Amino acid sequence: MRYIYNLKNEVVSKIDRSALHKFILKKISNEFSNMVENCYYPKISEIYKDLLYMTNSKEKELLKYSKDKYKGIQFKLLHDPFTTLLILITQDFLQNKDLAGAEATFHLFALRYYTNLLHRYTTPKGSRSHICQPDVFQSALDRLSRNHMFSKQKTIPNSIMYYSRTVFKLHLKDLMNDDAAGLHKMIFAMRTRINQSMRSFFNKYYDINEEKQQTKSKEDVEYDQAHETKLRNFINKITNDMCVYGKIDGDAIDVASKLVKFNKKLSQEYIKDLSRPEFSEQIETALYLLLKDMNNISVIKSTKFLDHIQKLMSIKVTKQQIYFKKVITDIHNKIISRLKLEKWYNNLSIQSKAISRNFIAYYISFFIRNYV
Repeated sequence: MRYIYNLKNEVVSKIDRSALHKFILKKISNEFSNMVENCYYPKISEIYKDLLYMTNSKEKELLKYSKDKYKGIQFKLLHDPFTTLLILITQDFLQNKDLAGAEATFHLFALRYYTNLLHRYTTPKGSRSHICQPDVFQSALDRLSRNHMFSKQKTIPNSIMYYSRTVFKLHLKDLMNDDAAGLHKMIFAMRTRINQSMRSFFNKYYDINEEKQQTKSKEDVEYDQAHETKLRNFINKITNDMCVYGKIDGDAIDVASKLVKFNKKLSQEYIKDLSRPEFSEQIETALYLLLKDMNNISVIKSTKFLDHIQKLMSIKVTKQQIYFKKVITDIHNKIISRLKLEKWYNNLSIQSKAISRNFIAYYISFFIRNYV
């Protein structure tokens, strides 16, 4: 066990070399293995917390230690608690000729910068959560040029290790001599090299994601157009049968009148008058408003469709100038006028008036079931 002291001869960290060697090598191995998964975010913050606990270190003390030791170096990353702790552990391994332990600890530098940049490049502005799409991530890797480090080294973890080893060898003396200026350059070099690769990679990622969104939008438009054409043809056939050819569905009259508890004789009179060419345009509009938001018209045969009609006929306030309930009301009022039932209708209660209107809406719903 080695103790690290500050200028006041107070213990800042306790270095148990054997325990740290096993822990760091295991963690580095696991994280690099997991990075074969697209969009994997290394658990670097968990490793940091474990290292603080294992070395009995506190962030506040590490920060003070760094500022006292490296006075005159105004470089935020050098005075970072995690950086300070990694430097202390790496130096201890080097002093005891444990090159494997020192190199593995140094890999944590690179892994940390990679993870921070991954979070940054996948977190939208104004958001606190990251979004990374594995399929786009893989496409970006596949489309990188041969000169890109992620391509040269075959995988991202290989690239991170390559950067780490290169910078480690270049600044080995700075670590051993605890050269503040050299350590400053070491950290800056590591972060800059990784960021260059990450930036170019995510430029490709964003381009592919944009292509994906444009393709999806185009497919959606094509689907909407096809759906619109199919829906218009469906509505046109029903409108012609009902209004042009005067088709009357007796079963639909019975079911609709029983459902809303409307007078059977009046029901038949309503529908006989409705089955005229002059209602074609209004019926076509009503059907479109009823069905336009349905991707699958098979819903017409389900109870959900009846709930849908009830909801549309329950609307009391809307900013829309044309809506299903209004069209049905206009049709209903025209029928009432043609049958000379105004006086009778005006004397009805609000509930009975609603039943009279609703009958027409439900008749239409049961009429179109035969076409699905």
